[in-house]
Amino acid sequence: MADRKRVVVLGAGYGGIHAAQTLEKLLGRDEAEITLIDRRDRHILLTELHEVAGARVHEDSVQIPLADIFRRSRVRVVQDTVTGIDLENKVVRSDSAEYPYDHLILACGSEPEFYGIPGMSENALTLWSLEDARKIKAHVRSMFELAAAESSPVRQQELLSFVVGGGGFTGVEMAGELAEWVPDLCKEFGISPFSVTIYVVEALPRILPTLAENLAGRAARAMQAKGITVLTNSPIVEVKPDELVLKSGAKIRTRTVIWTGGVRTTTFLKDKGFNCKKRGRLAVNEYLQVDGHDDVYAVGDNCFFVDQNGELPALVESALQGGACAARNIVADIKGKPKREFRPRLHGVMVSIGSHYSVADLMGISLWSYPATAMKHLVNLHYQWGVGGLGVILKYLRHEMINARGVLSGLMKHVNVKVSLLWLVILRVFLGYEWLASGIGKIRDGFLISGDKLVSGSSLMPMGPGTPEWYRWIMETFVFPHALFFQWVVTLTELALGLALIFGLFTSLAALGSIFMNISFALAGAGGNIWFVMVSIAMLGGAGRAFGLDYYVMPFLGEIVKGALPKRWVALGDRVASAGGGAS
Repeated sequence: MADRKRVVVLGAGYGGIHAAQTLEKLLGRDEAEITLIDRRDRHILLTELHEVAGARVHEDSVQIPLADIFRRSRVRVVQDTVTGIDLENKVVRSDSAEYPYDHLILACGSEPEFYGIPGMSENALTLWSLEDARKIKAHVRSMFELAAAESSPVRQQELLSFVVGGGGFTGVEMAGELAEWVPDLCKEFGISPFSVTIYVVEALPRILPTLAENLAGRAARAMQAKGITVLTNSPIVEVKPDELVLKSGAKIRTRTVIWTGGVRTTTFLKDKGFNCKKRGRLAVNEYLQVDGHDDVYAVGDNCFFVDQNGELPALVESALQGGACAARNIVADIKGKPKREFRPRLHGVMVSIGSHYSVADLMGISLWSYPATAMKHLVNLHYQWGVGGLGVILKYLRHEMINARGVLSGLMKHVNVKVSLLWLVILRVFLGYEWLASGIGKIRDGFLISGDKLVSGSSLMPMGPGTPEWYRWIMETFVFPHALFFQWVVTLTELALGLALIFGLFTSLAALGSIFMNISFALAGAGGNIWFVMVSIAMLGGAGRAFGLDYYVMPFLGEIVKGALPKRWVALGDRVASAGGGAS
C-alpha cells in the first residue's frame, strides 16, 4: 500500500470524468488512489446549456450528480474549490485542505474570452455555465415583461432586440433556441412576434466557419427561416448597456447581448508557473504532458495541442479523447510501460438550430434536418450512457422528447391534451351495465348449474372453422373436461367486471379484463364485441377517478405499496418520476 500512487484530476467536465473513469478501469486498488476534485457536486453538460437558456428543458436535464456517476466506483469525489497548485512539492491546495499527488490531470475547463472588446465583459451575458444559462433565461423573460408595459415603440424595440455575438456552434444554437421560445413569450405577454428581432453577429465572412460551406449555408437559411437576422463581416467593437457598436459604425439598440465569440483556459491556471500559449492554454507535448512538468497532464480546453491537422479544436470529443490519453499515459508511468502519443480522431460535429433542425458533418458525410437531429441525440445518448447508465438515459429522453418543444412535441401536444374524466363516466357505466347484464343472463341460462354450456357447438363456444388450432387444443384439453368450473369462472368474471366498472373500482384492471374476455370469445369463434374492446381501451385512461371508487382507493394503495418497498427502490422511482418535464 505504501507504493500506491496518488492521481488527482482537477475538474469534472467531459475530459475529467472520462479520465477518472479510464484510470479506475486500468488501475487496481493497490496501484493508485484516484481523486476527482470539482467545485460543484455535479457534472454539467455544457453543450446543452442553450436549451436551458432558451427555456426548452429544465435545468436538471443538463446536470448529472457526481455521486451517481461514481456510485460504485473507487474514485474519490471531492467537492472543493482549488486555489493553488504547488508544482515543486506536488500538492493541490484549497482554503481548507491539501491534496498531494504523484500525477495530476488538469481538466479545469474554460471561460469566455472577450478579446479586449470595450464593455463586453461588463454589459454582455455569457453562456458558459449553468448559472449563465439561468441568467439568460431570466433576463429574456424580464425584457418581455418590460416591453409589455412599455408605451414607447422605440424603447419597446430596444427591449425586444436580442443580439447573439459570435456565429460559432454555441451562438447558432443559442439563437435557434431564442427563435423557438419567442412565439411562446409573445403569446404570454401579448406582444406581436413582428416586434421581436434576433441577430447573430459574426466577424468572419460566414457563420460556422469550421463546417463545410454547404452545411453552413443550410444553417444560415434555416436561421433566416426562423426570423433570425445574420450579420457577417461585422466585428463588434463596443458594447454599451443599451447599444452595440459594429466596426462598420452601425449601431444596434439593445438591452441584450449574449456573447459566445470565444473561450480561453480558466484564469485559475494563469500565473501558476505553466507555459501558456494563446487563449491561456497550456503547452503540452505529444503525450499531453505539460511543458516542463512530466507529472502534470492537461486535457480539453486546458491544453494547446498541435499536430499535422493543426490546433486541437475545443470540442467534447477532443476532451474525451484527451482525458483517455492522459489517463492511459499515467497508467503507463505507474506500470513502467511506454507512453502513447495523442492522436485525436475526431468523427464530426453537430449543430442544432432549435429542437427540430440540425446540421452535422460526420467524417465527411453531411446531414441536415431530422437525420442530423437524430444523430445528435444518438451521440448524446451514447455519451450519457457511458457516464450515468440507464437512469441518465431515461431522464435525457424525457426532457428532450416529451415536452412542449421537444422532438416529439407535435405528438405530445395531442397526447397531453387534458379532458375531464367526467365524460368517460357515461361510457364506463354503460360498459359495466353490459357486462353485468351478460353475467346475469348466464345465471338465468343455467351456467352455474349445468356443465354443458361450454361444450363445442354451444352458443358461447361454437369452435368454428376459424378457431386457431392452438386455442382449440387448450379448450379441448383443459376447459371442456371441467366445463362447469369454467362456466362459473366466466359468469363470475362478467359479474365482477360489471360491478367494478359501474362503481369505478380498479377500472384499469377491469378494462384489461374486458379486452381479454372479448379476445377469448373472438378466438373461440363466438364473435366478441369490438365496441366492448374500443370502450375498454378508453377506460385505461383512469376513468374510475371521476365518480368512482378509484378516486379514493388508488392513492391509498399507492401509499401502502410505497411503504412496503425498500427505501432505495422508492428513491429510484421518485428520481425517475421527476426526471422530466418541460421548460419551467
